[in-house]
Parts: sequence; C-alpha cells; structure tokens
Amino acid sequence: MNPAAMICYVTTETQFDLTREAVASVMRQDVDGGVVLWVHDNGSTLSRFWPWLNELPDLYPGRIHLSQSRENESPLRIGNRLMSRVFREDEYFLGVPNDVILPCNFYRELLKWPVGLVTASMTAEREFPRFESSRAVSTHTPMAVGLFRKWMYDALMAKDGFFFDERYFHYASDLDLSLRMAACGVRGVQLDIQYFHSGSGSWRLADPETARQITSMADVDRARFVERWGFGVSDAAYGEACGDINFRGESK
Repeated sequence: MNPAAMICYVTTETQFDLTREAVASVMRQDVDGGVVLWVHDNGSTLSRFWPWLNELPDLYPGRIHLSQSRENESPLRIGNRLMSRVFREDEYFLGVPNDVILPCNFYRELLKWPVGLVTASMTAEREFPRFESSRAVSTHTPMAVGLFRKWMYDALMAKDGFFFDERYFHYASDLDLSLRMAACGVRGVQLDIQYFHSGSGSWRLADPETARQITSMADVDRARFVERWGFGVSDAAYGEACGDINFRGESK
C-alpha cells in the first residue's frame, strides 16, 4: 500500500468536520494498492475526536494506524518520528494536513514525478476542477500537502543530521527545508493539479486561545528564520537563495 500521514490538532467542531472530509479524501485515492494512513492526534481538546479516530480501523481494516500526544507538541517533532518509522519500510509517503480535500487521483498523479519532493496547487474553492493529468509549473514547493521520497530524507539526514529542524515549532519550517534542499542539490516541483485547502485552518478555525498561541509561536518562528538565514520569510533573498546554484546553506 501507499503510505500517507496526517497530524491533527482539533479544538472545534469546524475543524472536526473538515478533518473527517480530509481523511475520507485520502482513503478514496485511486492509486494502485490503495493508501495506508498514519493519523496522529496531537493533543486535540475536542472530547469526541479521539473516540471517532478509534472507529477508523474498523471502517478501513488494515489501512489505519493511530497514535496520540496527550498535549500539543511541535508538528515537526512528530513529523520526524513518523518519517523515521515509515521510511524503515517505504520509499515515499504523502504528508497531508487535516484541513484539505484531495481529488481521488491526487496521489497517483504526484507519484509520476521522480523528484525528491512533489507538491501541488492549493485553492480555496471547494468545487475545484478535476485535472485528469498534471504538469509541473514551478520548482517552488509550497507545502500544505507533499510527497516525500526516502532518498531526499536520507540526503538531508546525512547533511544536517535531521529532516525537519525542530528549532522551529512549525511556521517557516517549509521555507527552511527548501533552502536546505537547494544547498544539497535536491530538486522539488509544484504541479498544477488542485486541491482544496482551508488556508491557515490550524489557527483560523481553532478556539480563540489556541489561535492566539499558534500565531504567537509563528512570530517566534519568523524570528528564528531571520536568525538562521539572515533574511525574512517574505524577502526576495529567499527566492534568490533557492535558485542560486552556488548556495551552500550557510548562514548569513
């Protein structure tokens, strides 16, 4: 089967409803062999969420693996653990947040591209058009959903000793990863195939206190990014570094 992973932090009924849609869209993928999904509950506070998760293995026999953090922790730390586990047996996996809805041919289309990281095109339109085939539109890899290959994971582990940099809590970690990929010559592509993404749903759809905590931590992560690279997440220097064949991942 084709592995996928989803980390969930559910604090409201709105997030719960969207998570159910996200899981269903992953499990109906038409990729050969089907999908096995690792779902991690990252300290969700909505009381009926964990009981619902425990119903999934019966709905999808042999295709669901569950784990849980009692309290919310860095998604990067969880992601590193999941990758270490999945890549013991598999050569790739699809990382999916719980605020997206994928078309049923999504996994199959991403697998056609042999590069280290394959992403796609986000839209806020739930009734997005179905793309029967896809093409690459950019080497920039905006990463709500991403197909990761083990050889890319191995390259970054060999270079840096880690995949996701846990000095961040979450925000800006995808940009940090893109810079580190560029430094060791790992290529990624963004495809034109679309999927629905409830932008910033992790905090925008959360309860007010959780939203405040998440946005506050994002400010800390932005500062860490500047400290690490010498420029901000929105600066032109970021794109220049990613496209510079002489870039070696050195701090400014």
